[in-house]
Amino acid sequence: MTGQRTGVDFTSGKWLLNELDCPKASKDKLTEESLTFFKKSLGERVFYIHDVNGLLVTRKINLNPNSVKIKELKDGTGFDFFINISTKKNKSDLASVELYPDDYSSGKNEASVILEIYDLNLQQIIYSQNVIGITQKENTKSVWETQKSSKLADNVVFYKNSNVLMTGALKRIFKDLKKRSVR
Repeated sequence: MTGQRTGVDFTSGKWLLNELDCPKASKDKLTEESLTFFKKSLGERVFYIHDVNGLLVTRKINLNPNSVKIKELKDGTGFDFFINISTKKNKSDLASVELYPDDYSSGKNEASVILEIYDLNLQQIIYSQNVIGITQKENTKSVWETQKSSKLADNVVFYKNSNVLMTGALKRIFKDLKKRSVR
């Protein structure tokens, strides 16, 4: 996990959750997870970008925008805070289930999630976190870094797929954000 040591102040302001930049197959689940977390932290002060009419802002906001872009977000939305989440499948070599694994193959499933929160009034990023989930198999042994696979028997091995790794990485960011933030 890379990022900062402080969280955010959830006690005030209107918050806007942007459309998640993620693979289509994961979008509904990750959006639901995100809305659930932020509604617990913010109550009725968080809004999803597709549920708000009359916004003058593009749907695709790149990570780490410059101050001009953040000012445009403030002027185009009228919100105090903007939440941007981007996920990516970095590698997807392994199937979820491997029957009769051999000792000579290798592979890796890897997914990353970046969450940024911008204070639109101060025109700056106030929270940024990047988490990478990995399941890996190397030749004669399996290596478990962030997520572990499980072995049912000698001839069956389960691996976390990239979608599961994305969800897990997002939940780790939420756990960090909850721990470090003022509610």
